[in-house]
Amino acid sequence: MGMNKKKLLALLVSSAFLFTACDEEDLPSAPKKEISSSSVEEDDCDSDECEVKSSSSKSEDKKSSDSKDDDKKSSDSKDNKSSDSKSESNSSSSAKDEAKSSSSAEAPKSSSSVDVPKGARAAKLTDLEKNVELKLFDQTVYLSTGSKQGLVALRIQDELWLVTYTDFANGEVKFVDGNVGKQYAETDAVKKILEKLKDKNGFTISFIVDENGVVKYAVNGSKEYSEAVKASVAVAKGKVSKAEDIKDKIYKCTDGDTTRTFTFFDNSYIVENGVGDKVAYWIGGHYDIQRSTLLMRPAYYNKPVYSMYAYSVGTENTISMSNGETTTTMNCKVEASEYEYEKASDFVGEWQAQKDGVEWKFTLKADGTYELVAFEGNNVNSAEYKIGSWEIYGYHLMMHNTGCQHQDKCTSSIHGQLQTGPIDKATNKISGFSFIHSDPDTPKIPTSFDAPQYE
Repeated sequence: MGMNKKKLLALLVSSAFLFTACDEEDLPSAPKKEISSSSVEEDDCDSDECEVKSSSSKSEDKKSSDSKDDDKKSSDSKDNKSSDSKSESNSSSSAKDEAKSSSSAEAPKSSSSVDVPKGARAAKLTDLEKNVELKLFDQTVYLSTGSKQGLVALRIQDELWLVTYTDFANGEVKFVDGNVGKQYAETDAVKKILEKLKDKNGFTISFIVDENGVVKYAVNGSKEYSEAVKASVAVAKGKVSKAEDIKDKIYKCTDGDTTRTFTFFDNSYIVENGVGDKVAYWIGGHYDIQRSTLLMRPAYYNKPVYSMYAYSVGTENTISMSNGETTTTMNCKVEASEYEYEKASDFVGEWQAQKDGVEWKFTLKADGTYELVAFEGNNVNSAEYKIGSWEIYGYHLMMHNTGCQHQDKCTSSIHGQLQTGPIDKATNKISGFSFIHSDPDTPKIPTSFDAPQYE
């Protein structure tokens, strides 16, 4: 069934942050808006309930059935929520607060140290089961870690997805409003968790491994630790259930006149949406497959976006999404990526280029920031100046602009395919690189850079 392209774009704009400038105060560095769970999410499993419940979660069965009326109420109020989103996006003070709350290229940092009970140690992400049951603010929730590469999700069946990208330092994962992806229904259980999320510091879950090798957790620095009970989740028939099955693959999918190209790297992705040969907009970020659901958290984008996306990847080369009433399935052609990953360390340093009478200096710093300066002719004033953050997804350079000389013409993010030049024998480093991008800003950023020559 084909998706109405105009309807999709209308939904996208109504629930997303609109860009007005490229200054760090005004430009959001990560998507902030969320949508209800009925908008793009498909049920995890073919059965009504795919979890094998532990003894402590039996009461959740009744709660799930009781929440159906609440789900309907959330769906009925969607129009009101959309208008609220529009009014929020027009508030400059709200925009600035959101822009300061997160970074597009960084995971939320855990605290530098954490107290653990005697004989215990801070847990590593690999210590956790793929799915565990937790009690969070008197609610039973499920935390999933998937491929254990940093994308962590909290889940209440049919009610809530709460997704964040974390370094899991000291065994902690922090959920902060403005740095998470959200899809939810307005149930009592969800409201309690979202209220805590809106606290100044959100909430933090700390995991330890005790002296007996048992993984336990505590919330917001509590000294009382409880066991993180394993929750078994049935694999949904006909759906891909592991991220490694789509890693290093490119899905070229059709949806009416629209083509969507999903490129999956080790734990990052780029999606390009286009009509014909032209890319209308693109999104890049981190992904994982958890509970047979493809979860995608945007970090870079050139148009307004949702705070997260949830899809189902079929074993017969399909990608599906649901609005709660109907499911749209795209047929895809799948091919393996033919390019090797690039190393970020190869690109750290100063680079130069000359194009159309403009001299460019491009500095990529080891701390993940960059500076791009352009001079035209003998003019002492720069023709272009940009600063921001950068990282590499597979073989693509991702750039998020936090400051621009020409704010009215500043694209929020840039991405392009990299290819390194030959090794310079004198320095034992690459002599340059190509950067094939489609950034529309002027003056145009060159598509190749060389290492500077010194006497």
